[in-house]
Amino acid sequence: MLRRTASLVPLFILLGFRLIFIPPAWAADSENILSIDLADGTALQEATRILAEEVKLAARPQTYIIIDLVDLAVVIKGRGAELHRFPITQWSGLRLDEAAATFRLQARAPVTRRKIEPAAGTEQPPVSLDDMPTNFTLTFVPPFSLAVHPSASDDFRLWLRFAGREWWSWLTNWSRRLFMGEESPTHPVLRLSVAPHHAQSFAWTVTEGMPILIRRTSTPSK
Repeated sequence: MLRRTASLVPLFILLGFRLIFIPPAWAADSENILSIDLADGTALQEATRILAEEVKLAARPQTYIIIDLVDLAVVIKGRGAELHRFPITQWSGLRLDEAAATFRLQARAPVTRRKIEPAAGTEQPPVSLDDMPTNFTLTFVPPFSLAVHPSASDDFRLWLRFAGREWWSWLTNWSRRLFMGEESPTHPVLRLSVAPHHAQSFAWTVTEGMPILIRRTSTPSK
């Protein structure tokens, strides 16, 4: 019993620090409190890690993202306050045990440019949310890849295209390992399935250098 109590001390300290030093908007927002199974030592350790990293990020005037694989949500935050949240339909990943860093985005998702209408003259409508892709891959530093795509129920055609690309990538990697002795990807990879409009919102939000945290789960992906 004493050992379990001692293991909770770092978490309680972080929670107290969070409530004292982070703006009241964060402390008052019940949605910002992580759902934690106190009987799960691995979950406690992961929650402690996320809270410690988030305290650092919330101390600066910046937007950051937490991909919460426990609560199945992508959470966009700033100064500790939740700005937007949307659900994850499905996810899968490789080497996520190594995804314990604060990753920073290298480049935004490519915009789906609209065709220029000659009859419209020189004035063209500005890029909007509707121009954002629903199927894209982001790369981060340290090395980490995040693939976002719509679920089959939302857009079967795009899902099929994404699944075919993933299958071809898997086949290529497997062939290289079998015939050339090359290893599988040496960095964490995460694939998220979300609603198309949420994927566009995600692509619209992220910017170069934006930090992102992955809250991992010991439960296998669904």
